[in-house]
Amino acid sequence: MAEEFIFDTPDTNNPSSSFRNREQVKILLIGSRRGINSIIYWLYRLGFAEVTAWSKPQVAPNSEDREMMSITVKQVTLD
Repeated sequence: MAEEFIFDTPDTNNPSSSFRNREQVKILLIGSRRGINSIIYWLYRLGFAEVTAWSKPQVAPNSEDREMMSITVKQVTLD
């Protein structure tokens, strides 16, 4: 189910040799739609991720309170 949220966004600015020390990390937000949007815009203001980098909020699986979830993927360099 998580595959529905993942965007295939290759980083074309880096040569392929640099990918050996890089890893994808998925960041998942779960909560009310209002809470998720608040965190997404807060992280945007901090320079963490563009608002458009996040998936559209969807109902979280097995959520009794109809919580929503949104995900983004970041590339990190491993030392």
